[in-house]
Amino acid sequence: MALGCAGAALVAAGCGLTSTKTVTTTVTKTVTRNVTNTITTSGASNACTAHDLTATFQVLPGSAGAGNIVYTLKVTNAAQAACTVHGAPDITFLDAAGNAMPAHVSPSGGPGAVVALQPGDSATSQVRFSPDVDPCDPGTATTLNVAFPGNSVLETKINPVTRLCGAGSLQPGAFSGAN
Repeated sequence: MALGCAGAALVAAGCGLTSTKTVTTTVTKTVTRNVTNTITTSGASNACTAHDLTATFQVLPGSAGAGNIVYTLKVTNAAQAACTVHGAPDITFLDAAGNAMPAHVSPSGGPGAVVALQPGDSATSQVRFSPDVDPCDPGTATTLNVAFPGNSVLETKINPVTRLCGAGSLQPGAFSGAN
């Protein structure tokens, strides 16, 4: 009889009387990551003043077109210590008599990064404006004043001199490193 029961059990197993169950388990893992960004300014923590810098303001070759032109303002650290510039420059155009010319300044490109200038290093800002779109203001801009912290103003000649037209719309970009 023992043999008969074992045979019956084998027949039952072969006939599909067993069941299989599939279980799906979902595991959710949350990862929190803290990121710290450090900006190094090469030891230069003090803002440049006009007394620290020299400047040029020259037309960017090939930039004239569609009533616009771009000039490049380049400031160079002439001091013995490092200093920083950032953002778009605060500029004023002057005529030959030293009078401020009307202008509507709209900085472009956001606040920009802090640019550390070691002695001899330079930073540039691209300034777009309309010298040929009527109506034009009387006079010709010959000098550019750039305001810096500490109520200091850096003066540089405009090369070549230019007219300001189109209601004096100026778009200086933020300073970026040039060296």
